[in-house]
Amino acid sequence: MNAKVPSYSFLSGRILQCLILTACIFGGAIYAQKGIEYDIKPFKKEAIFRNDDKIGYNLKFKNNTNEKVRGSIKAKVYNYKGEEVFSEDIVFTIDAKRGYNKDLFLENDKTKPGFYQFYLMVSANDYIDTLSFGYAVDPEKVYSTVNRPADFDQFWDDARRELINIDPKFRVTRRGDQSTRDVDVFLVEFQSVEFQTIRGWLSVPKRKGKFSVIYELPDYLQDLRPDSLKTDMAVFRLNVRGHGNSKDNTNADFNTFNIINLNDRNKYIYRSVYMDALRGLDFIYRHEYLKLDLKKVIVKGAGQGGALSAVVASLDNRPQGCIIERPVYTDMRTLFYMAGTQKVIPWPVTNFQTYLRNPRNRLNEEGLFKNWEYFDPVNFASNIRCRVLFGHNQKNSFSPPQAAIALYNQIRIDNRNIYMSLDENGMDKTYYGYEIFWMKKIL
Repeated sequence: MNAKVPSYSFLSGRILQCLILTACIFGGAIYAQKGIEYDIKPFKKEAIFRNDDKIGYNLKFKNNTNEKVRGSIKAKVYNYKGEEVFSEDIVFTIDAKRGYNKDLFLENDKTKPGFYQFYLMVSANDYIDTLSFGYAVDPEKVYSTVNRPADFDQFWDDARRELINIDPKFRVTRRGDQSTRDVDVFLVEFQSVEFQTIRGWLSVPKRKGKFSVIYELPDYLQDLRPDSLKTDMAVFRLNVRGHGNSKDNTNADFNTFNIINLNDRNKYIYRSVYMDALRGLDFIYRHEYLKLDLKKVIVKGAGQGGALSAVVASLDNRPQGCIIERPVYTDMRTLFYMAGTQKVIPWPVTNFQTYLRNPRNRLNEEGLFKNWEYFDPVNFASNIRCRVLFGHNQKNSFSPPQAAIALYNQIRIDNRNIYMSLDENGMDKTYYGYEIFWMKKIL
């Protein structure tokens, strides 16, 4: 069963939606210039519509001035392909100190399952403003264009076999300079594939007892540092190769790290990165003596870390939970398609396109897609067996929800929760509060 949170709204028992609407961009009470006040809310407060729901927004305008206001509203909706699927022009007049109320219905024969961007261009007297909103229609029915290669499992079995044949040479060193009065901090080092040294930071409360473990994986090129603040659980933060203190033999920049050997799936950088993350989990299960409760382990990450968390939970069923926040790299064909239709090109399409344009790399777009199918987190999702919390946002140009949701929809277990934030590109405070609740529910 899915966790329940008092005063939170779950959709079909699975989807939790942020109820806080951010002024000026996402809805709620918006105080415009020139004495015009707006209150714009979706018919469903979660901005997720399904089945027979009426799709649309309620528009409330209030004229706080002593003059009559005449204006117009141009409403437009675009799908993930960048296609305009709805347009309507509205003219309004509001007497002094009075209001205007309208239900704007957005559904038509072009409405399909997916994520939409809704724009309101408001013009009144000498005031002009543009408001934007994100909403979803039947997100559970959005599926990826990713194909799972017939030898996918064999490919990763071979990679794991290579990892197993390398002695990890685990080394744990207490760092007094990083430890605090309440928390011991340890530098962790081990050998991974290609005999590269991978490092991370383990923080364990000093008091007696065994502690649940949060295994945290890095966002793209993020330098994870010790977490010395938590006194009720252990935290193991791993820097995979090319990140933080694991740059001995891999030290690429933002534009080049994820294209290292992109034309050869057997040498591609993420084959090794995925194995680094997997060995980090193995470290936890081999070091119970460090007061680690091996029955209470959660793997988590955001961005690249979210993708790595999904991969680790897929390849190793020992963790009790997995937190996947705003995962990148999902459904590459969709990301490339959106790159040709959106003003903001989804990441990492630009990096990959630069690589494809170099004739020395001998890789075309279709060849890239075929290679990437071995690394796309979507193809790992069906093997996840632990509980999952999936956090994403309605508006995210870096990792568009239309592509990311495909990962969630491939997870076959019942114990999964998804939280959609209305904040753009980041998660809101309510999500992080719920994340803590969710972890404690499991641990």
